[in-house]
Amino acid sequence: MMFRTDSARDPIVIGSAAIIGAASVVCAVQFMNAPTSFAVPYDFSFAGNILSAAVDLFLCGLVLSYALRYRNLAMLVLAIVQFIASIWCASMAIAPEDIMAEPLYIDNLSIIMILIVGLVGSAICIYALGYMKDFQHHEEAEAEKRGEHAPDRRHQFIALMFLFLSGMFIIVISDNMDWLVAGWEITTVCSFLMIGYTRTPEARKSAILQINLNMVGGLAFHIALILIHLVHIPLSIGGLVEVAQSGEAQYLIIPILLLSIAGLTKAAQMPFHRWLLGAMVAPTPTSALLHSSTMVKAGVFLLMKLAPVYLVFPAASAMVVMVGGITFVLCSFMAITQSNAKRVLAYSTIANLGLISACAGVGIAEAAWAGIFLIIFHTVSKSILFLCVGTVEHRIGSRNIEDMDGLFSRLPRLTRFMMLGILGMVVAPFGMLISKWATLVSFAETGNVVFLILLAFGSAATFFYWAKWLGKLAGVAQKADNVEAGVHKTEWFAIGFIAVLMLGCCVGLPVISLGVVSPYLERVFGSNPQFLGVDNMLIMAVIVAFIAIVFLTPWGRASKKRRVEVYLGGTCTDPDSRRFHGSMGRTMTSVKRNWYMTDIFPEKTVTAVGIIVCSAVILMAFAASFIFSPEVLTGGTFYIERIPRLVGPGLPGLLLGIVVFAVVAPVLGCLLDGLDRKVSAHMQGRVGPRLLQPYYDVRKLLAKEQASVNAVDEAYITCAIIFCILAGGMFISGSNLLMCVFLVTLATLFVIIAAYSARSPFADTGADRECLQVMSYEPMLLIMTVGFFAATQSFDVAALLGLDAPIIIQLVPIFLGLLFILTIKLRKSPFDYSYSHHAHQELVKGITTEMEGRTLAKVEIMHWCETVLFLMWTGMFFIWDNPISIVVALVAVAVVWFLEVFIDNNSARTKWQFGLKSAWLVALVVGVVNLFYMLVTPFI
Repeated sequence: MMFRTDSARDPIVIGSAAIIGAASVVCAVQFMNAPTSFAVPYDFSFAGNILSAAVDLFLCGLVLSYALRYRNLAMLVLAIVQFIASIWCASMAIAPEDIMAEPLYIDNLSIIMILIVGLVGSAICIYALGYMKDFQHHEEAEAEKRGEHAPDRRHQFIALMFLFLSGMFIIVISDNMDWLVAGWEITTVCSFLMIGYTRTPEARKSAILQINLNMVGGLAFHIALILIHLVHIPLSIGGLVEVAQSGEAQYLIIPILLLSIAGLTKAAQMPFHRWLLGAMVAPTPTSALLHSSTMVKAGVFLLMKLAPVYLVFPAASAMVVMVGGITFVLCSFMAITQSNAKRVLAYSTIANLGLISACAGVGIAEAAWAGIFLIIFHTVSKSILFLCVGTVEHRIGSRNIEDMDGLFSRLPRLTRFMMLGILGMVVAPFGMLISKWATLVSFAETGNVVFLILLAFGSAATFFYWAKWLGKLAGVAQKADNVEAGVHKTEWFAIGFIAVLMLGCCVGLPVISLGVVSPYLERVFGSNPQFLGVDNMLIMAVIVAFIAIVFLTPWGRASKKRRVEVYLGGTCTDPDSRRFHGSMGRTMTSVKRNWYMTDIFPEKTVTAVGIIVCSAVILMAFAASFIFSPEVLTGGTFYIERIPRLVGPGLPGLLLGIVVFAVVAPVLGCLLDGLDRKVSAHMQGRVGPRLLQPYYDVRKLLAKEQASVNAVDEAYITCAIIFCILAGGMFISGSNLLMCVFLVTLATLFVIIAAYSARSPFADTGADRECLQVMSYEPMLLIMTVGFFAATQSFDVAALLGLDAPIIIQLVPIFLGLLFILTIKLRKSPFDYSYSHHAHQELVKGITTEMEGRTLAKVEIMHWCETVLFLMWTGMFFIWDNPISIVVALVAVAVVWFLEVFIDNNSARTKWQFGLKSAWLVALVVGVVNLFYMLVTPFI
């Protein structure tokens, strides 16, 4: 606050951030796997209670003064009510019997949060130094245009950031809830002040919305503390777990519900989510802090600390799970409709916090494992994205995703960091997807079919909006000026540092799981879930390193290829602006805007549905607490332990499977493609080409002159075929089916990026439709893997060989659903929207329009491999512990293949709306029917 010049302030901020970061690491090293309660003298603990109460009252008074200044009635009423509740809490907190001997506590979860706040939060503070210089310059320029003066209040902003971090540290190390609530309110008020930093009408409106909604949570927190005080239960978070498992559990029914409301509000869950959307008006460091390392993380931290309690209280558990699940899927849908980059990030944050909240609400070790890793990977990925978006906005003057077209050429390093951050959010082997993996297991164990369905559809929507944004960034302009020169060193440091943290977390996932998270779960839940074999973890670590090399180095840039212009339906005059000479000598411009599906997922309607449904869930949870008996309300949730069996082949077997698939699959796929052409010709009354015609076609492509519209598309296609072969190798070796599905999606994503990189209207449209197809069939594939797990109690394909009967007996609806979406996966009519071999393709060649020669040959080879893999998926339904099953599976595969060829030749292409709705309807019906039978009937 005292240093108002850059020369004085910058060294202090950098030094303070370095000290905080170093202290966080030292704390982690000292207390890792050594849970410690800190005993303090009685007078010190008493003084801490007085200070916490004083801070709480001061902050309530501060909010009350702002309510009077802004003349906001709702803010005034809430502030008065919370002020009264704070006085009541304070009067109880200073009672001698409520003074705790050990008010501070550190365990592995606290250490994870300390590292998040200390490393990521401090890096954001350093980033703010450079960013706020540009921000202040912009504010002064705008004020000068209006004939006004823009005061420099950056010293206040930076001070608030460090106060924010202080509040978070109080939250994560306080076992005394009287102390914790003080840190809770510090983060709330800091957020309010930082959102309203610019003091514009929009900023003021957003700040008032934030404080009003968070005061609801704060009030719930205070009432919970009052109720706990009244029944003389120690205000220790760890103590709540002990009480919940004792005969006094009935006294915590309402307090646990109220504390859950406080956590859901802080985590911006429906119906309280709108404050986080409004926060995007604040400077980027505010958004980055709120979304990654503070504020919302405080909410999910509280829910994760309460996770063991939810296994005792079914009403609270159901409320948290349903609110989180509904928020996840609806906010994922609404993110699709956004073109404002910060708004996409906001909806994505709310959705992922919903997933974390739902994991906490389940109350078992597997779900807690997933929730903790979601916290970690969401922190690093989302902080990179926010910092990059803020810097990009200063460089190009816009945060609209449409204006980021060609950013790969204008801001190459920043764009690569952004692409890496997006990959960290959406695809395997990055941690977000591995965490969803554990989420699937945990909800299968509790028989929560509804949330499994929500997770499947929400994950599909997540892929769609991230893939679209990634594609927009991937576009390579042939002529563009590099505008990165103005990026400050502090911004580069923060972005690069967090990127290293993200890659380190991905590569070090096995170490973090076994050395940090598992000991915590063993102590808190008494179990140590193992989801993945070491072989799978090693493969994922290698893939992460490979992807980082692809995006962060010049690897694969084909500089010797002849450059050609994109196809525009005429003579191209300017490929970057997509101008061409069309018919009648006219100069025309081809315009392709992104696809937001506002008619399918209208934001206002979806928001209204979410608010109504989640509000109803919350009200029903409280109503249940007064209707049902305490025995029912403390009777625990339904739970059947289904520990995943790890029966995979090990690393040598996995590597052998990859080699075998790489050799055999292209040959079989080529023969199947040739046979497809001959059978199709006979169905059409023609003789047809030779059986090996696909081979000769590919050989001809490989012999063509190497030309391309850019230098990167072939590198992306090479990555795609590598991931496809990895997926096939994992399957035939008997390894993890879910990882196989994720790798197929990853391969498809790289094909999509390759198409988007051309910046061609036809290729862009084909890539958009490919994203749509993934969103269409992804729910069914996730449901298939859950069904496989329910039938075999393993994700490893090798488990089939130990069964007494084929899984088709239990999974007939899921098998039929797979047959339906297989038409999409094999790119057969009536669902060949993105590209196909048919002459009726109206997009020229859709996603492959700008690919030729060697690149196109690789696409064809990849399609052969995919065909073999997808057909093997159908065959696995007929495999069991009997050699004859192999023959049965081959017959089933042959029938399925012929059926797909028949459908292809006897169906006209449908509209994409029909494809999306029909695929989702099939997945919904077969998922509910089959999973209900498999997962819920054991509880009946």
